Amino acid sequence: MANIRLTALTLALGIAAAGVACSDDAADKLGGRNTGASSGSSGGSSGANGDGGPGTNPGGPPAEELLFRAVEPDLKAKCGNACHDLATYKPTPPAFLAGPDAYKSIKAKPGAIVADYYQSSLLQKGAHAGPAVGSDPTFEAKVIEWLKMESAVIQSQKKPSTDAVALVAGPNDIDMTKACVGGLTGVHLKFDASLVGGILSLNNIKVVAAAGTDVHVYKPKFIKVLAKPNANNQTEIPDGAETFSNTDQTVPGGAETVLAPGSAFITSAGWTPFDFATDKVRIEVDKLEPGKVTVIEAAKVCKNVANFTANVLPSLRGGGGITPNCANCHGNGLAGLSLNGADQAVVCNQILQKLNEADLTKSLMVTKVTVGPHNGGLVNNAATWSAVFTANKAVFF
Repeated sequence: MANIRLTALTLALGIAAAGVACSDDAADKLGGRNTGASSGSSGGSSGANGDGGPGTNPGGPPAEELLFRAVEPDLKAKCGNACHDLATYKPTPPAFLAGPDAYKSIKAKPGAIVADYYQSSLLQKGAHAGPAVGSDPTFEAKVIEWLKMESAVIQSQKKPSTDAVALVAGPNDIDMTKACVGGLTGVHLKFDASLVGGILSLNNIKVVAAAGTDVHVYKPKFIKVLAKPNANNQTEIPDGAETFSNTDQTVPGGAETVLAPGSAFITSAGWTPFDFATDKVRIEVDKLEPGKVTVIEAAKVCKNVANFTANVLPSLRGGGGITPNCANCHGNGLAGLSLNGADQAVVCNQILQKLNEADLTKSLMVTKVTVGPHNGGLVNNAATWSAVFTANKAVFF
């Protein structure tokens, strides 16, 4: 690993700079895709990873920062100045190279430094007021070398995890407290475990959230923990297929909710055969935190379509001495109204969307043709028109 880092640094130091670029994007709209968070601010002598991982550089800045410092002059020349440094260009671009420390600034920019370096907004951004990074292959190579190292550091950092636990054939209940952040407690993961030809099978996977707090679960990963090192001197083997990599859901507090995908076979190299007697499992998560379940209310519908047809619709079609006839203009979809439609429930619901339940006299259906402006003119009797709705409120609500 040390030789790899040295090679990467040597390559970065040996590549020349060229060109100038800028952004026509407003702040916080750097990339076409924002797919992750940055990994923190500038590391000092201890580095971003103090356990001998990819970013370790004892006695100096971490290796990923050194690679950034090597490409920093090019970034400043191509992307800085009035654009992503001073941010005086209009519209104001994100100042991700702002002083006094551009490294701290770019680390704080969401989407710039991510685990999957090719998804970095620096690489994803196409041509704008300035050219894309990829328009200069030499410059792009330097940026990629730096982002690769940042990616390796992110992936080497330990994530919140449960203790290693022994599984049993049948129901299992794992306390997820140690993997939680934000003061979250009382979360459990339940599933039925079995062996199918030596492959660990999980079924009925559910998250149990404590009452009172919704729980956000993002990318849980199963890690096989061996009783003793294997032939490759491994004591832990991650689920290489990352079976739950697409899991991103919020479950309601006090509920037991199926965790997507609900069932799984873990067939990664080193996982088969799985032995309930000797092997254990721990579960890492990218995020296990307090969340908020979004409740999407169903669209309101009319309460009494029959009464609407008898008491309201005739007036909309020019009955009761009211002029002009609304259906002449709004009979077939204009302004979201199809007053000549045969399905009265649809027509009633269209009208409902234009009514103010708190005060029907201030509804768009009333004011548009009694106060205006309205291209079709105003009704001949404002009081009668308003009463069509106020007298029939129970039709709608």
